[in-house]
Amino acid sequence: MKISVLIHTLNEEKNIKSCLESVKWADEIIVVDMYSDDNTVDIARNYTDKIFLYERMGYADPARQFALEKASCEWVLAVDADEIVPLKLRNKLCEIMEKDMGDVIYVPHNNYFIGKQIFNMGWGPLGDLHPRFFKKKFVNFGDEIHEFFKISENARSYSIDDPEAGFLHFSYIDFEHYIEKALNGYTSIEARNVFNGKKPRDELGNSVPKILFTLFRGFFDSYVRDKGYKDGFRGFCIAMLSNIYRLVVYMKIKLMEEYDSDNPRKEILEEYEDIKRNILLEYENEK
Repeated sequence: MKISVLIHTLNEEKNIKSCLESVKWADEIIVVDMYSDDNTVDIARNYTDKIFLYERMGYADPARQFALEKASCEWVLAVDADEIVPLKLRNKLCEIMEKDMGDVIYVPHNNYFIGKQIFNMGWGPLGDLHPRFFKKKFVNFGDEIHEFFKISENARSYSIDDPEAGFLHFSYIDFEHYIEKALNGYTSIEARNVFNGKKPRDELGNSVPKILFTLFRGFFDSYVRDKGYKDGFRGFCIAMLSNIYRLVVYMKIKLMEEYDSDNPRKEILEEYEDIKRNILLEYENEK
């Protein structure tokens, strides 16, 4: 039995080489690139000739289904460019495949956040399992951000219970990276999905006190109940930023609803131009 590896990329020249080095044992490597403007594709060509381009969507999830359709092997391993596959994980995947231990395999993630590994708040390896290894016929991908795996009801699932047999995931490098990618980029995508009816709304409340209470409860749950404090400063940051993320999505949805548009910036700029014209018209009238 053979394995196809799927990797989607967008400006990943700092990550893609180590990612590809960790999966070059695979029978097939498929890279779907969203028109990177760095050296990502050039680096990938050293490892595979199966490189395809896909429309840049602002997030990579829609490219997974496109990549899956290109896979020729029965078994598929989906890998993010900022992840690597340790030898112990590769060996475990081969064992699962040979013994036919399941159809969809949930793989642990050893998550790194701003330089350190995180062990709590659902970021620990056994608290962050994803169905990344599977028989092709049992999985499809949707286009909703962070909610894209569509698994057949008759699929047999199996979860790897050894943290060392999991991905190493090097997520956000620093706070600038998080703010640019998640707090600005992902929140806009989530807000548009809610506004356009693709995703249910996360209700924070209908008044400022209710919103503040909901956010405080979310922070308490992450930092205290889910033991974020054990991860020190980074645990505090994740608990805080996760709730700020929710708030930013909420604010963007409210603005979209107010202007009845998933791109309210355009309408606001037009309003500003009207105001400017009216002020400048006063000078013309004075003459």
